[in-house]
Amino acid sequence: MTDGVRPQDEKGRPRQFFFDVRELPSRTNADLLGDSEEAQKFYEIFGRELVTKTILQSPRLCFYHETAAPGEQVKPHRHGTHQLNYVLNGELVFGRRRVGAGMGFFTPDLLYTWRAGDDGAEWIEIHAGQPGVFLEQRQA
Repeated sequence: MTDGVRPQDEKGRPRQFFFDVRELPSRTNADLLGDSEEAQKFYEIFGRELVTKTILQSPRLCFYHETAAPGEQVKPHRHGTHQLNYVLNGELVFGRRRVGAGMGFFTPDLLYTWRAGDDGAEWIEIHAGQPGVFLEQRQA
């Protein structure tokens, strides 16, 4: 097993690993950020209770397991990467579009927002590279 954060050998090369998402540590935004002034700005966008499990975090690919409570929402943002979300359970609502189990959402680094459905949501979030947080639309 791995914590999903250091999938490299002693020379910094990627290595194979196995994981069980049920055994990975869960961290809410509040667990990760605490109560600093910068954290409060982050909470205004993403809330405090979004739960993240890091499966893989590397310079070229990041892979997360995410869980949101019913009605939880995020404000418009983007991550500076191509991003793919695949819903496992529940649903994410993007405006008028409902994305349920077995469905997904791709964005090529454009602003987006979502709200978790009545039963919450569980999804896999994949980034082509290290995600950041940006609040303005990407310049063409």
